[in-house]
Amino acid sequence: MASVLEELYHGNIRPDAGIYPPDSPFVQAARVKHENLEKLMAALDDSGKEMFEKYCEAQGDIESITRYDTFTYALKFGVLLMTEIFMDRSEITGRGDC
Repeated sequence: MASVLEELYHGNIRPDAGIYPPDSPFVQAARVKHENLEKLMAALDDSGKEMFEKYCEAQGDIESITRYDTFTYALKFGVLLMTEIFMDRSEITGRGDC
């Protein structure tokens, strides 16, 4: 079995990907979003469509940056917690040299 780091490196673990069942709130919200996007695009002229597409691209960039920042913060926080736990393991083992 490959290590977690190897699986992550090879793309077999995707922290940014989720699989949702068809009846989940996420899928339902995505369906509503898509339906309304189709209606909005039909109502816009070419100039409005171009402006909205630029808006969506910028929103996607913001979401990507935010997801990355959240992921790295959570990972660093988790490592910090693990470090604290390992530094204080003498409380559990009764030995200071573990």
